[in-house]
Amino acid sequence: MSSDKNYKIAKTGNAYILYDADIITEPTVQLFNRDYHTKSQVQQSGKQLGEQSGGIGRAKVVYFSQGEKLFVLKHYYRGGVIASIIKDHYFGFRIVKSRAFREFRLLKKMHELGLSVPVAVAAQVEKGLLFYQADLITEEIKNAKTLSDVLSNNVLNDDNWQKIGRCIKQFHQKNIYHADLNARNILLTEDLKIYLIDFDNSYIRLGSSAWKMANLSRLKRSLLKFKNKTANFYFTEDCWSSLLLGYNSFVEE
Repeated sequence: MSSDKNYKIAKTGNAYILYDADIITEPTVQLFNRDYHTKSQVQQSGKQLGEQSGGIGRAKVVYFSQGEKLFVLKHYYRGGVIASIIKDHYFGFRIVKSRAFREFRLLKKMHELGLSVPVAVAAQVEKGLLFYQADLITEEIKNAKTLSDVLSNNVLNDDNWQKIGRCIKQFHQKNIYHADLNARNILLTEDLKIYLIDFDNSYIRLGSSAWKMANLSRLKRSLLKFKNKTANFYFTEDCWSSLLLGYNSFVEE
């Protein structure tokens, strides 16, 4: 894990790039060029480099490689009613407070804490007079599918539901508030390791356990929503009970 001294900021025109110098030695604006990566043709991890996906929240992601590394490029988009007016511009003057820079630093902090999250590589903010646009690059988690995709085709046994519950509890014990904990932001690898992704607007949150229970309720609503609109979505109350069993029984060593 890199120490904070290896996180550097480069400026090119109106673009500011925060990056991990242990992973990226020469950050360029081209790294964040979605059109450039979309033209790539080499296949990896069951995806096509350059393939665009809308599979994680509101974000649009592009997969690409640099050397031996496989990366995911996420562009930040607004949600809600305002998205029809201002698609991907955010109000703000301070670069360090931008969504991309905050998510980058939170990912690094969580990685230091030993939590299962993607490795943050670089974040870019393109600044205008009053608004900015933002992107984030992380290392790809290989051979992984979202929980929603897995449940659309497979039944998870009780042990795996408990693993998901234990994973979420680890984040909550470290007071990590995931702003959009849903079935698309939980990844399962082929060997059934659990990761949480997409920490836009997430933060370290102290206080009572009320917000943690609300976080779990948000996930359950997401699972029920998928179940209601997907013909064969393998989620039941027994599944949820197993998740809660794993959550409530986990004690950090």
